[in-house]
Amino acid sequence: MSTDERISSRPIFGAGAVIVVLLAGGIGAVVGASGQNRAVSMDLLGVVSFQMTPVSMAVFGMALTAGVLALLFGLVSVASRYDDQTGERAQ
Repeated sequence: MSTDERISSRPIFGAGAVIVVLLAGGIGAVVGASGQNRAVSMDLLGVVSFQMTPVSMAVFGMALTAGVLALLFGLVSVASRYDDQTGERAQ
């Protein structure tokens, strides 16, 4: 007997994303705390300039990781919508 029931995996991926973003913040804090030249500002593509402190590096790591994960999850969401419209499920 086969049931055509779908279980959403969004909560699992959401929890995983939160854990990864928090880990990125922790790693950024460690990198900021162990940086050699804290007085030197960090330039990102000549646009953003900030000091290499534990807080700023943690925020930078968390923002970058959250942005990349949001982009990837968005692309997967678009691809899955396209796949549901055109393809048939294999049995």
